[in-house]
Amino acid sequence: MGNLSQASTRLLEAQDFDAWVALRDTVLDSLPNSDVYVREDDEENFFQAHMYPGGEVIGVFVEDALVAYAMLELPGEHEAHNLGQVIGLAPEQQGMVAHLSSCMVLPQWRGRQLQRALLSARLELALACGRPLCMAMVSLLNHRSRHNMLRQGLRVVWTGMIDGLQRHVAMIDLEQGMGFAAEGELLLPSLDYEALRAAALAGYACVGEVRAPDGAVSLRYARHLVHNRGPR
Repeated sequence: MGNLSQASTRLLEAQDFDAWVALRDTVLDSLPNSDVYVREDDEENFFQAHMYPGGEVIGVFVEDALVAYAMLELPGEHEAHNLGQVIGLAPEQQGMVAHLSSCMVLPQWRGRQLQRALLSARLELALACGRPLCMAMVSLLNHRSRHNMLRQGLRVVWTGMIDGLQRHVAMIDLEQGMGFAAEGELLLPSLDYEALRAAALAGYACVGEVRAPDGAVSLRYARHLVHNRGPR
């Protein structure tokens, strides 16, 4: 798992809830900005919603201690929080959606590609569950998660307000892929919400990023070639 040879993985169960909460306490306390991840109002309900058959939670353990986790949700096609519904995906496609939900790694175990490995594992799991349209909600400030998703082939296809927060929705189609025009790219500041939202509404999607020497991040937007699974 990642660059951590001594790690083991298994699906979390109900009895792992306390360890899961403790890990989240540590990670959330370390965030530079609370907008990067806003804690759920009912964590126990959130955890249970990701238990089979509603989803799965992958745990990474070192010497029986939980050091990372990643959640996959299989939302109902008519559920209001289905991200396919949020971004305007056709109703008949919303049953194909899987959510790449929360993923956290303890600070002392970062830098070992755990988040990337857990993303790959969830994509494989989603496909095995017959959910090829994988989506994730990401804060504009969460550069690390967005970077890993872009590297894995997800594309930011929507930007807007979700529960009063400025959020991206990243998406990948594991069956049909997603096509983008080679010409006419836009380069937009990563924190310019209005410009990013306007680009998405105009049919563009974020396909990459550019980092300046001073650390500023700009996002590369390409025109999304419409196929039968694109957001509306």
